Amino acid sequence: MQTDIETDIEAALIGCFMLDYPGTVSETADFSITPEMFVSGLARQTFEAIQSLAADKSPIDPLTVRQKLGRYGEGGEAISAFLCGAIDITPTAAHAGYYGQLLRQRHETRRLRQILHASARRLDDEPADMVQADLMRQLERNDPDPAQDGITFAQATDQAVETFRQIAAGTGGIKTGLAFLDSAGGIQEGELIIISGKAGSCKTTLARQILGHVCGNEGIPSALVTLEMTESQIAAQTLTDRSQTSYRKFMAGVADEQDWARLFAAKAKAEKWPLAITSRTRTPTRLAAYVRKVVRRGAKLIVLDYLQAMQADPAMARSNIEQQVTFASNTVRDLAVNLGVRFIVVSTESREGELRYSDALRYDAWKWFRMIQPEENNEDNPVYHLEVKKNRFGVVPKTVRPLYRVGDRLLTDTEWLEHSNRRQLYGR
Repeated sequence: MQTDIETDIEAALIGCFMLDYPGTVSETADFSITPEMFVSGLARQTFEAIQSLAADKSPIDPLTVRQKLGRYGEGGEAISAFLCGAIDITPTAAHAGYYGQLLRQRHETRRLRQILHASARRLDDEPADMVQADLMRQLERNDPDPAQDGITFAQATDQAVETFRQIAAGTGGIKTGLAFLDSAGGIQEGELIIISGKAGSCKTTLARQILGHVCGNEGIPSALVTLEMTESQIAAQTLTDRSQTSYRKFMAGVADEQDWARLFAAKAKAEKWPLAITSRTRTPTRLAAYVRKVVRRGAKLIVLDYLQAMQADPAMARSNIEQQVTFASNTVRDLAVNLGVRFIVVSTESREGELRYSDALRYDAWKWFRMIQPEENNEDNPVYHLEVKKNRFGVVPKTVRPLYRVGDRLLTDTEWLEHSNRRQLYGR
């Protein structure tokens, strides 16, 4: 028997398909939606009609779906009522991934109950060991996403050698624009980097500088998940940094014609970046759905700013903050490993300089860079220190590395010396 909740879930997902078919297909791709998952006959028939329209490359909307179902000879009033209800109950197609996940979970729950009930009835007439063996075989066949058996060690060694060859040829890792990182092979597939620091330590500046180089200079598709600023605010700061103009002047409305010309020149280049950006994926579940979507579209690097700003999934709402942050960290780690995508995660720190709320970050990361604002930092000496706290496959330096902030960019020793010399020669 179908519950009211199942009816609403099925209707909401159908509504998403009619409102935004391409987006809903992308959001629900991981759940392999099939007609058999729908309990409602009308919902199942509507989904089959939508699939048929998609196969014919026909437009998909309430009108075309209604016409398609009418050709099947179904009741017109019932169809119209169902389609209207599906649209009314769907607030936005943006939640399609969540509805698809719920539909899949309900379907698997029903299938598992059927298997268990059938086995329980057999126990009255058959030996327990026979029922158990048959039950295990059925559960294995019922697994909707069975784990792969892995690969042989010989295949693993082939992959390892190929990785070494790519690094030797300079094509293995993603280049960051920072020589001390790129000389060690750049950022590898599945790598998780933590950049931590207290307020004002330039941790976000470093993360966004790497992102700008990857997208702007290397042309590698990437994504930015910002939980601290809006998309337009990120774009505004990026444009003023790239055009070497003043963000404050534009915000105060006093930018001159030369400023505007440089800004539009920077915009013409930056808008070609293969960069996706969102400020809306605020829970681990939504983050996972978004990351899978952008990875399917080619993204190789994900920057998350910042981890502790994530909200808890409903299932974790009653957990303490340490458990919530640990779950978010584990989610990022699993995405990096399973999808082979690189992650740079910005993290806040405690007063003692430790990663805030959860030590799981330390264990999940391949590398941990800590940004520090030293006492000698001032307007004439905008120095910051980068401390390597963890390097899973390399040496951890005993000294910090100085970086100098100029605008929204961090310069190495050599770059800072060149900048200072130019400023002395040209007065800027």
